[in-house]
Amino acid sequence: MKKKLSLYPYLLTLPALVFITIVSLYPTLYSFYLSMTRSKKGIIEFVGLRNYSIILRSADFRQSLWLTIIFTVFYVLLTVIIAYILALMLNRGLKLTGVYMTIIFLPWVLSEITSGVVWRWMFYQDYGIIQNLLAPIFKGKALITTNWGAMAIVIAATTWRSISFGMLLLLAGLQTVPREIYEAASIDGSNGWNSFWKVTWPLVRPTTIVTTVFLTIQAINGVGMVLAITEGGPGRATEILGLHMYREAMQFYNFGYAAALSVVLLLINIVLAAFYLRALERENALAG
Repeated sequence: MKKKLSLYPYLLTLPALVFITIVSLYPTLYSFYLSMTRSKKGIIEFVGLRNYSIILRSADFRQSLWLTIIFTVFYVLLTVIIAYILALMLNRGLKLTGVYMTIIFLPWVLSEITSGVVWRWMFYQDYGIIQNLLAPIFKGKALITTNWGAMAIVIAATTWRSISFGMLLLLAGLQTVPREIYEAASIDGSNGWNSFWKVTWPLVRPTTIVTTVFLTIQAINGVGMVLAITEGGPGRATEILGLHMYREAMQFYNFGYAAALSVVLLLINIVLAAFYLRALERENALAG
């Protein structure tokens, strides 16, 4: 009887484990296999580590990696800063907080493709709303057709969509800080900016690290917004790693090389996930 009871929880989770294995583990293992093959005239041949060797020598890969770093740094930095400001404001218990939360979360509710198409329309040469407003400053030149302008638009659009998510995580961290600590700090003469650095920041730092790592993982794997706004252009000016992999597979049908890129992205994600779990452990330890 005791043996049956000990096996009962595992039997309950078995269907979920089998499903996760089918939809997650198998595609991962197949990607490893596919990354060591090459399709030539419809025939798949095993080439070992050749695709990885091509990646290391590829100028397109290095450019995509560099663009990914630029995109990730600015996107994460802007998202965390703006989300922090909004979280601090809402944590004070403003009137109509529900209305503000609804407005802030509207971009997150929209799909990436929908949001991306709307942002692309706003920067069209002839009838883009924002483009017409900025035209006098940039002498009528369409920002989305310039390398730096296209990247700036992608970063701004992705930040706009992710602010609510970052704000929610940071607001949850802020609300775990007891009010008594602020009252004690106020008695000691700590107010405003000084109170933030000496009280709020040390206590919410683990949550901030978790949020930063989570946003970084999103940025590394992001494809939808960039694809909808610029499709990697002009040229390859916004072709980050995720989009580079997508184009190699879906446009050029270079599945072996694309699979090798996916393995590289997986390794990057494993490193980031390790940082995420470490930060999560610190946050849980602090909460305990």
